[in-house]
Amino acid sequence: MSDVAIAILLAIIGSTSIWQFVSFLIDRYDRRKKSNEDIMKEIEIVSNKVDDLSVKVDKNQAILARTHILRFSDELKNNIIHSEEYFRQQLDDCDTYEKYCETHPEFINSYTQMANKHIKETYQKLLSEHKL
Repeated sequence: MSDVAIAILLAIIGSTSIWQFVSFLIDRYDRRKKSNEDIMKEIEIVSNKVDDLSVKVDKNQAILARTHILRFSDELKNNIIHSEEYFRQQLDDCDTYEKYCETHPEFINSYTQMANKHIKETYQKLLSEHKL
């Protein structure tokens, strides 16, 4: 009986359809592995693009804050009166800009140093005189 079982087993193993099925499974595994690698590469590319975009957004926010600071300083020099809330918004812009400059030493910072100082001194003066 064992000879018969061995013969049947060899017939099954030797069958073309069995080898085709095994070949199909191996091929499918290889394609799936390659597909996962492609997906991971695409994720890495998208992640790098998101990082680049984040850097650009942060820089644009700093530039916008710088614009606000310079304009507000000019308005103060021209004796334009502002509310305390508006001062606080401008002080937030000063903080945002200063933090960005601290973490990005290559970013030009000389534009607002005097304007920041002028805004803060004017704010302190108006607070001490109870005008805000």
